[in-house]
Amino acid sequence: MPGAALRSPAAPARRHPASGGYARGRVTRAKIVAAALEIFGACGFDGASTRMIADRARVNLPALQYYFGDKAGIYRACAEHIAERLAAHLGPTVERIRGALAEPSLSRARRLALLQTFFDTFADLLIGGREPDHWVLFIIREQASPTAAFDILFERVMQRFARTATALVGGLMGLPPDDPRVLARTLMLFGGVLFFRTAREASLRLLGWRDFRGRRLDFLKGALHENIAASLGERSGERPA
Repeated sequence: MPGAALRSPAAPARRHPASGGYARGRVTRAKIVAAALEIFGACGFDGASTRMIADRARVNLPALQYYFGDKAGIYRACAEHIAERLAAHLGPTVERIRGALAEPSLSRARRLALLQTFFDTFADLLIGGREPDHWVLFIIREQASPTAAFDILFERVMQRFARTATALVGGLMGLPPDDPRVLARTLMLFGGVLFFRTAREASLRLLGWRDFRGRRLDFLKGALHENIAASLGERSGERPA
C-alpha cells in the first residue's frame, strides 16, 4: 500500500506555501511536481525515492524538503496538480451543463445532447489529449490502493463530474441521480471512454490505427454518441446539431 504517512489525517506542514514566493520558486516547485509525477507513475509511492525525484528535477534534496516537507507531501502535491488540470479542462463544460439543468423545461433531446457533449469533452482529454501517461498510471495506482491522494482526486474532480453525468442520465431514465441503476449506467459510459486510454495500445492495434487524433478521434466520438443514445433507449439521430 502506498505510504502509511499518506493515511495520516493531518498533512505535514509545508516549509514553503504552495502559492507563495517569487517566480523562481514557482518554477522550481513546478519542476519538482512534474518530475515526481514521472517517478511516481513509473515506480509507485513505495518504489520512488526523494533522491530519484530530485535527480529527475535537477534540484537538491533540501529543495524538496523546503517546498513539500517529505515524500508524502510531494505525492499529495501531484494529486492536487492532476485535480487542478482535470478541473480546468472539464470545468467549463460542467458549468454549462449545470446551467442548462437549472432550466425549468429541459427537453429529452437537449438532455441527451448535453450528455454526449460531456463525454466528448471527457474523450478529448482522456483519448485524444496530450496529458502524460504517468498521470494515468498515478490514478490507476490510486484506484488499486487508495491513499489520501485519492481523496483529493475523488472529492475535487471525480465526484463532481460523476454527479453532473448522473443528473443527465437520471433525467433520461426517469430516475433519481443517486439510484443504483443510474449510477451503474453512468459508470459504464465512463468505462467506455476509459478503456481506450487504459488499454490504448491494444485498442490501436485492433483498430489498425497509429493514434487517436483528428478523424480517428471524431470517429470514436461518433460511436460513443451512438452508444450513449442506445444505452438510454434514444435514437442518436434525434440529437440536435
